[in-house]
Amino acid sequence: MTIKTTKVFEKNLKAYVEGNRYIINQGGARSSKTYSIVQLLILIAMYQPNETYVSIVSATLPHLKRGAMRDFFSILQSLNMYDENSYNRTDKIYRINKTQIEFFSVDTAEKVYGSSRNILFINEANNIDEERARQLVIRTKGTVFFDFNPTCEFYCHTDYMTRNNSTYIHSTFADNPYLDENIKQELHEAGKRNANFKRVFVDGEVGKLEGVVFDNWDIGEFDTSLDFILGQDFGFASDPSTLVKIAVDEGKKIIYLDECFYKNGLTTNSLFELNRQYAGNRLIVADRSNPRLIDELKALGNNIVPAVSADGSGVISTGLLTMQDYMIIVTENSTNLMNELKTYVWLDERGKLAIDKFNHAIDAARYGFMYVKHQSRHKFYAV
Repeated sequence: MTIKTTKVFEKNLKAYVEGNRYIINQGGARSSKTYSIVQLLILIAMYQPNETYVSIVSATLPHLKRGAMRDFFSILQSLNMYDENSYNRTDKIYRINKTQIEFFSVDTAEKVYGSSRNILFINEANNIDEERARQLVIRTKGTVFFDFNPTCEFYCHTDYMTRNNSTYIHSTFADNPYLDENIKQELHEAGKRNANFKRVFVDGEVGKLEGVVFDNWDIGEFDTSLDFILGQDFGFASDPSTLVKIAVDEGKKIIYLDECFYKNGLTTNSLFELNRQYAGNRLIVADRSNPRLIDELKALGNNIVPAVSADGSGVISTGLLTMQDYMIIVTENSTNLMNELKTYVWLDERGKLAIDKFNHAIDAARYGFMYVKHQSRHKFYAV
């Protein structure tokens, strides 16, 4: 059996043999990082003497199928190892000798909070929020592999790379000797046209996002002397439901934000219980696009109303532009909110429309803040 490998594979193998807990692969496009990690996991599976469980995880199932899963089955085919009887298509589990390799996305809570494993591979980790990644990691007994294109700094840089039992592997397409010359040329040309693209996808270095909506924020204490309100965004499919505590000091032009929860896969009853836990009888201003869910939560006992409407058009940008006039203080435990603030960008150069992605906690904060602006004399308590 002959297996073609790259330097990236060799570095990951060395880090695994040396017993590193966290093996972090940062690199540019087509550097072979995902392919190499999958190769290594197959090799590990072939020689495990005991029952072993491996999880290969990505943000969404389509992303998983296009990436790590495609690589996995391509490698098995190239090694003449694929066996239809070893693959449970329903559960997306493949068995190699004594090793069970499962593939799943983290778009529902039960997957994140599921059973433990021996080895974990979080593919494109920067697309998975910190809390979901943490829940996966704490249920992993052995090695955790991460890979990502470094579009911006996130928890792998600020947390896992700083730990003593971690190793960092940097790679670019130059580390992949099997890459087609046409693809190399395309990467070179794209890099010439866009410096940030070159930095991230060609050089594999941490990018610098242009057009970030919020640069007026910092980490600090929530001012408990102020009255507060809560904002809520509802999750759909792979998106989380969020709850954010908001207080506004109008005199000093400061918005205080504290992330209460940021969770996927919540039922109406689960959402009600969490709201009651964090909000009590305080008013929650929620995503007005789901009036039925608001009515259900209200019937169960939450003090909840739909977000205020502006002039019908531009309501999102109106709220964002208004929030830019304030200093925003975010509590240190609001990790998902901070990640969103770092990556939330304008879609156009005029700053009139923001990209509707990775903004679930920001939307919750905006709902609450705009309600405060419209109802400045409201005391925010249940009547």
